[in-house]
Amino acid sequence: MGERNLAPLLASTLKEAAAILKKDTVDLIILDRILPDGDGVKLLMDLHEHPALKHIPVLILSGKDSDSNQVNGLDLGADDYMTKPFSLLELQSRVTTLLRRAGKFRNN
Repeated sequence: MGERNLAPLLASTLKEAAAILKKDTVDLIILDRILPDGDGVKLLMDLHEHPALKHIPVLILSGKDSDSNQVNGLDLGADDYMTKPFSLLELQSRVTTLLRRAGKFRNN
């Protein structure tokens, strides 16, 4: 498997994220629960309704750190949930793991 260029696409609202998903291919979504135009879980639920998008791994990265918020995010279909503040090393490891599980990344 050759090298992949993993260039991030950034969206600060649900509307921007939806626009990106309509025109670009993404391998992974890192999603915040608290966005200016709503709860990021709305995007998560919308993904699961679209056959072409429901395979995309989603990692929720949120300041909502209660057990009930974490369980709710996972129950709604997130593949992983991290709380803020977080370690960049741990985030990198979780992203690599999700990409590897999705067949988008392989360690050499």
